[in-house]
Amino acid sequence: MTHGIAITGVALATGFGLSAEDTWHRVARGETAVHAAGRFGGAYVAELTEQDTLWALAQRLPVDDLPKGTGITLGTNGAPEAAWHTGFPYTALDPIVAKLGLDGPQAIFGTGCVASANALCHAVDLLRAGRAPAMLVGGIDLLNVTTMATFSSWKALDTEPSGPYSRSSGVNLGEGAAFLLLEADPGDKEVIAYVNGYGMTADAFHITAPPPSGEGLFRAMRQALRDAGVSPAQVDYVNGHGTGTPANDRAELTALRSLFGQDGPPLSSSKPQLGHTLGAAGVVEAAITAFAIRDSKLPPTINLDPERMPGWDVVPGTARPAKIDVAVTNSIAFGGANCVLVLGREPAAHDPGFGVREVSTVGSSSVPDAEAARGNFPRAYASRVDELGALSLAAAHLAWSDAGYTAENRPDPDRVGLVLATAGGPLATIEELHAAQERDELHLISPVTAPNIVASVTAGYVSLTLGLKGPLSAVTSGPASEEVALDHATNLLTTGRADVMLVVTADERGPGAGARVLRGEPL
Repeated sequence: MTHGIAITGVALATGFGLSAEDTWHRVARGETAVHAAGRFGGAYVAELTEQDTLWALAQRLPVDDLPKGTGITLGTNGAPEAAWHTGFPYTALDPIVAKLGLDGPQAIFGTGCVASANALCHAVDLLRAGRAPAMLVGGIDLLNVTTMATFSSWKALDTEPSGPYSRSSGVNLGEGAAFLLLEADPGDKEVIAYVNGYGMTADAFHITAPPPSGEGLFRAMRQALRDAGVSPAQVDYVNGHGTGTPANDRAELTALRSLFGQDGPPLSSSKPQLGHTLGAAGVVEAAITAFAIRDSKLPPTINLDPERMPGWDVVPGTARPAKIDVAVTNSIAFGGANCVLVLGREPAAHDPGFGVREVSTVGSSSVPDAEAARGNFPRAYASRVDELGALSLAAAHLAWSDAGYTAENRPDPDRVGLVLATAGGPLATIEELHAAQERDELHLISPVTAPNIVASVTAGYVSLTLGLKGPLSAVTSGPASEEVALDHATNLLTTGRADVMLVVTADERGPGAGARVLRGEPL
């Protein structure tokens, strides 16, 4: 089993353009692509100008000699724009797969702002297990008025250029896309960096805010380091989530102090330069981190308020030279999902010691429609979730009960994960937001129900109500969603990242919802 996965190609589309190297050099110089955008009422964002972005990016990778069996994974919360109206973001991969003739595994994840990091973790598992020789891992999110209005309803947007870790008064959003080419055996190819470990957890705390302790992120970082076979003392740099929102910045800094102590490695966020690229952020920021390792250069944090510094080295202003052998990159999402990657200059020689195990089904359920869902999940959430959420919650709670689990008799919550599979996504919420747009009433949308537009929020409600703190994912791979979700959950079990996985499949305009409780059995 291979553990160090090589990054042999990077393609980036950011507000700086379609050149990955130019984006990296401009980030290092402390430049920003964030500006006041007229189409969003003067809000500060970073925008793409190119069309057909994913295919344009794919062509910039060394794709002519991809080996047979190469697969592709993507993280997105609805791209391209048409997907927000159709509810089928998985179609974004269709032209790439057709044009490149890819015949390996395919999957799309819609896990909020960890979506592309989640896609990368799944690709790593496939490569480590020898199920593909190479994987294209992408992320894309494009801004639209409903996204902006939703963030505005939470008062999360900064009215000026954002200042993570110091001013922390809001986020600047950004459009972005990225692809990494990952290979299990790069041969004599030039390697930019290696993906040596990952960790995935759920907060089971709140749908749109992390716990102040950053406990879920702390566990994800600890898992990722263990997977990579390195200690906190060996980490040379952290590419932080660093949104600029007060709750996220405080929680992340607290989690870092819990793991590293008061004198941890340098930390920075590129979101004031590229904007928060949402579902694309995990791969976009993994690319920046890989370049930092390659060039021995710490990327900066800009827009810092010198009177409100965090008491941590956040690499102010511009990049500075430093040898980086081990780097961590953090992602956090609505729904309480945390995903952490560990990148290195050299491949991991470490076997994380995850014992391969058999998987069995210990509980299941079926919910035919929303009417049947009523009364089968906590009433307190009935007014918060949409139809997709009601179906998912009911199926999850019924399967959990069928497995014989109760509040008094249950597995360790840290060792229980969740994968939500949905082909269509939250169609009713998407349509409601677009109807509000047509009525010119987006300013009236509810900050309580608007988050349901993100599939990770539906997953988050399940993990919150059942108290599940293991890996959390949302799969939005169209008709293949259930198959991909079961595969992903099985990988997490067989590699020992969880002892129990709950897989929920739900669609508003399909057969309703179903759930299975899977358990990893010791050999």
